[in-house]
Amino acid sequence: MVGRNDLCPCGSNKKYKKCCEGKQQVDVKSLVNEEIESTLQTFYAVYPERKDIREYIELVKEWSPAMNGKLQRELIEAVVLDEFFFHQRPDIWTNYLKRQTKRTLRPQTASLFEQWQSPEIFIGIVETVEERYFKAAHALTGKTYMIRRENNKPIPEGMYVFAFLLPDGSEQVDHVLAVSTMIFFPAEHTKVFENFAKTFANQEQDALTFLKDNHLALWTNLVAGGYAGEEFTTFEQDVLEQTKNFLAEHNRNSEALIVALEDYLIEQQPKARKAAAIAAGAIRFGQDRGLFDGKAFTVKEISESFGVSASSLNKYYQDLLEYTAVSA
Repeated sequence: MVGRNDLCPCGSNKKYKKCCEGKQQVDVKSLVNEEIESTLQTFYAVYPERKDIREYIELVKEWSPAMNGKLQRELIEAVVLDEFFFHQRPDIWTNYLKRQTKRTLRPQTASLFEQWQSPEIFIGIVETVEERYFKAAHALTGKTYMIRRENNKPIPEGMYVFAFLLPDGSEQVDHVLAVSTMIFFPAEHTKVFENFAKTFANQEQDALTFLKDNHLALWTNLVAGGYAGEEFTTFEQDVLEQTKNFLAEHNRNSEALIVALEDYLIEQQPKARKAAAIAAGAIRFGQDRGLFDGKAFTVKEISESFGVSASSLNKYYQDLLEYTAVSA
C-alpha cells in the first residue's frame, strides 16, 4: 500500500498525493517503454545535424562501391548511418543521451540511459520465437540474447539477423532491443555468415572488436555472395513475383493478399517443386477470401495460367487456408 507521502510508484520523484493519487493505476513499464521509443525515434529524426552531414556523406561514398549495384541506396545509407553514429562518431549518440537524461523525470529511464552508452553491433541466428521476444545466438560467440520483436510479422527460425543492440529496460538478463531497424537474411546466405565466423575463430580479437573492425567486410561478403537486400529467398521472391504479375495482368489489386502470402512464406517456408504452384494457390485463396474484386476465375483458368495442375494449386490453397485460420 502506497502512503500519501511516499514517492509515487510512477517514478516521477514526486509524493504520491501530489502525483497519481486518485488517478487510475499507472503502468510504470508502459511509461518507461514510451520514453524509450520516443528517445530512439527522436534521435533518428534529428540526427545527423547539418554540421555532421558532410562527414556522413563522405562515409557513404567510401562504403558505396562495395555495395552499389546490388543494394538499394536507402539500405546502404541506413547501414552506413549506424556505422557513423556508433563506430565513427559515438559522441553524437552519447551527447544526445546526456541531453535526454536531463529531461527525463523517471530515475529508471535515466539509469537505463547510462547502460546505453555503447550500442553493440550484433549478428546472430534465430533459435526460437516468442510473442514479445525471439532468442538469437551470437554468430561468433554462441551467447544467446532475447531480442524484443519490433512487430508481429513472422520470424522463421534459422534466419540470421543483424542489428545494433541496447538493454531493453526490462531488467532481465540479456534482454535487448534494436536501436535501429533489424535486418533479417534468408537462409541461402548462411554460408557467408559461417565463413565470417571461421575468419573470427582464426584470430585473437574479441567478437565486438572484430565486428567493429570488419563491419564493411561483412557487407562486402554478403553482396559478393549474392545478397541484394531481399528479405526472401530466391524461390520465395519468385512466388511473390508470379502472384503480383498475375494480379497486374488481370487488373486486380490486393495488398492484403500479398501481405498474407509473405507471412505464409516466411513462417511456413513451404516446399514446392514449382513456385507457380504456390502462386496459383494464393490467387484462389485471395479470390475465395474476397481479397480482390472482379470477375471470378475458375480453378481451371488459374491452373492453366500458371502451368500447374489443379491438384497442386489446391494443395497450397488449402495450406493458406489452414495457416490463416491458425494465425488469426
